Amino acid sequence: MTGMTGIRPEAEAAGTTTTIWARLSRAARVYRTLVSASTRGQMQYRLDFLGSTLVQAVMGADSLLFIGAILWRFGPVMGWGIFDIGMLFAVSRMGNGIYMLLCNELDAFEAYMVNGDFDTLMIRPWPTLFTLLARGTGIRRLSFLVQGVAAGAIAAPRLATAGVIRGWDFMWVLASVVWTTLLFFAVGLATAAAGFWIVRIEELQVFTLIAPSTATMYPLDVYPSWLRRLFVTVLPLGLGSYVPLRFILDKGGTVTDLLWPALASPVAVWLALKLWKAGEAHYASTGT
Repeated sequence: MTGMTGIRPEAEAAGTTTTIWARLSRAARVYRTLVSASTRGQMQYRLDFLGSTLVQAVMGADSLLFIGAILWRFGPVMGWGIFDIGMLFAVSRMGNGIYMLLCNELDAFEAYMVNGDFDTLMIRPWPTLFTLLARGTGIRRLSFLVQGVAAGAIAAPRLATAGVIRGWDFMWVLASVVWTTLLFFAVGLATAAAGFWIVRIEELQVFTLIAPSTATMYPLDVYPSWLRRLFVTVLPLGLGSYVPLRFILDKGGTVTDLLWPALASPVAVWLALKLWKAGEAHYASTGT
């Protein structure tokens, strides 16, 4: 039996699948080409790149070293020891680092609105978000990822030796990094989308991304209850790291704490994409 196009449904479905895969394959090639060009440009001066990355990695870890010194001297705070906080810091920092690496242009989106550069994205034959993300990676912000990996490499063996994390716990910790990355992307994308209406978003990014990312590197138990709820709902950067690690590290919670981030992260990304599409439809150029 043939469809309205005179082609059998099986052949129609196979053709559609082939078209989707061909488009995805082409998108992957375009993304790889643009990202490679951007990375080569940023690494043109290699010594400058290596030096700035190393300095940022050391300077960014000073807060953890300060907290570590206090815990080493006075003992755990509300049940969280130095290596527990080290693992929480590692998950949060790695999630933030991957987001910064892949979504660097979202962080600089205000310039696209102020200068009218978003116009150039709308005339490209790809979705604007894809083109925006492919224009440049945050290779100079590798320090975030370096800090997270270093903290995890120090904390994980000590926690494993003490029997706190074992077996499948390591897989759940890696999954927490994925959930945290998705939540950073959702919050970052929603904040950038707000630029379609308010144009200048730098101060908003401090409130929605920078301050919460710093706060959620440490146990939410130390904050008032309203602030804890804020960081796992409206600005859910603590949902991907604190909630699952609280259960993994035997600090409370139930096994459902491992599932909530897995359910909430895709929903948060979907909502942020919807907001982006709505803002894109609202966009009015400020360019000349």
